[in-house]
Parts: sequence; C-alpha cells; structure tokens
Amino acid sequence: KKLFQQYIVDLYTRVESNRLNYIRHHQSQLRVEHYHGLQDFVLNRAQLESVTAGKVVVLPSTFEGSPRNMTQRYQDAMAIVQKYGKPDLFITITCNPKWTDILSSLKDNEAPA
Repeated sequence: KKLFQQYIVDLYTRVESNRLNYIRHHQSQLRVEHYHGLQDFVLNRAQLESVTAGKVVVLPSTFEGSPRNMTQRYQDAMAIVQKYGKPDLFITITCNPKWTDILSSLKDNEAPA
C-alpha cells in the first residue's frame, strides 16, 4: 500500500514538473513579455539586495494554485455573488458514506460517493 502511495506521489510530481517546464519554456506564447513592470521590480529588488536575479517565470491563471489562479477564482466567486446575491448558508459535513442513515436514504440505482 505504501509503495503504491509513493508511486502516485511520484507520478503527480512528474506531471507537475512537466507542466512547470512547459510554462518556463513557453513564456513568449503566454505573452509574459508584456509584464515589464514585474521584471523591472525583480531586477531592482535584486540589485538592492546585491544578488543576481534569475529568469522571471510568470505562472498563468490556468496553473492550479498559482496566485493568478487564486485571484481568478476569487473574482469568479465575487461575480456569482454579484449576480445572485450573498449565500444564506454555507454548510459542510464530513461523514462516513457507509453510515446506515445515508445508505437507507439512497435510491436503488444510487451509490454513496
């Protein structure tokens, strides 16, 4: 079981690494050259701290978990709130899908998720 879990983690890491490499090598296709302000900031900050700046790599909003992705998700959520109004309740529960209360309320063709 532990070996399989390690295998899954290794595969995920490999996929993530491939995605990051693609983004790093295709910055021109992602229109990153338009971020002159960001590049100037990084270079000035490096100069102030007497270090050599590396290459600036901008993660697009399609990269899961990136700051741009989080901003995009927030803006999407706020657009929904603007259109439909604030939610009345936000309820979440963690439970065992094999509880008898859950199983008894399912229809014949349904299975617990």
